[in-house]
Amino acid sequence: MKPNQYLFDKIKDLMKNVFKEDLIEYEDGNSITLKDTGFWVSVDQKELTIGLEFNHIHYNFDYDSMEDAIDTFFLTLTKRKKITNYSKGSQVFKTKVVIELDNNEILDLGLTSTIPLQFWKKTKSETSYSDEFVNENLVTAEWKELINYAQQRV
Repeated sequence: MKPNQYLFDKIKDLMKNVFKEDLIEYEDGNSITLKDTGFWVSVDQKELTIGLEFNHIHYNFDYDSMEDAIDTFFLTLTKRKKITNYSKGSQVFKTKVVIELDNNEILDLGLTSTIPLQFWKKTKSETSYSDEFVNENLVTAEWKELINYAQQRV
């Protein structure tokens, strides 16, 4: 089994156990989302993708670190997220999502943007926060298990 599929299966099992009623699994079996949060994970032949709304990170384990993918998943699940929307007029044209880590560090989950249709208007920003989806203590054992798997595959 490919590492991206193995990790996705482990993530899906964890999410089913922790979020029994709030997990949505799509028919293709390759995508899951946490109801009403915008948090999602998907897998294809080459990559594991972890996202929050439109912002996401692709992990191809031929090039990327499996440990980074595991950390991104668990940090998105267990830490507070800062979401900044930039708008011109009434249209949001850019969204930045960062995960707030300990010691005032951040993990950038991505930046999505389009061409602002009202480019002549002043840019305004609005920041909101999304709290942790689950307490870190509830998933620490699973986190360690997956990190151990990643380290053995190196």
